[in-house]
Amino acid sequence: MRTKPYATAIALFDEVELLDVTGPVSVLSGAGRQWNFQPFRIDLVATGVGPVTTRSELSLHATHAAAQHAGAECLIIPGGYGARRAAEDADLLAWVRRSAEHADIVAAVGNGVWILAKAGLLDGVEVATTPNLAAEIAGAYPEARPSSREALCTSGKWLSTRASALSLDLSCEIVARCFGKKLASTLSASLGVDWSGELGALDFVTGPLLPK
Repeated sequence: MRTKPYATAIALFDEVELLDVTGPVSVLSGAGRQWNFQPFRIDLVATGVGPVTTRSELSLHATHAAAQHAGAECLIIPGGYGARRAAEDADLLAWVRRSAEHADIVAAVGNGVWILAKAGLLDGVEVATTPNLAAEIAGAYPEARPSSREALCTSGKWLSTRASALSLDLSCEIVARCFGKKLASTLSASLGVDWSGELGALDFVTGPLLPK
């Protein structure tokens, strides 16, 4: 098993959906806890360092400014009401574009796929979206492949889910790709997430990963 943490970046912007950020952070930070190992080194990235107000009116603290951030192996783009405005931020889009080019995994939740679309990153990529957003992406970016039929899509290194509640499942997919499906299935069991993996049934390991 790899012992070096995966450099991971999660985008922040005003009125981001809180669960789209805290869900992945909870899953990814818990993956190696039983070994006292940090499997993912998580940076919260915005256009500037400091507090960012979420859609829930709670604040998160961006630890890195996009212009100075070196990039990541895992890039996560959350959604929320503020994603529309964030998708017009040239500095944020430039960072997303630069980071996605070198990332091993690029994941988006809900309206986060619109940010990827505006960054010009969805040509030939299948992404999970709501019906309304699927129609909008198809109209504006004909080379993209938005799907409102799938709750979670995988398309090469691109992962996406259309709903915030599925950010936990999405995060389990990231764990599976980075550290294997066995770890992802035990972790999902400990969290009570009904996750079966992108390719279907797994050799499911019962019992919690984390100590009670």
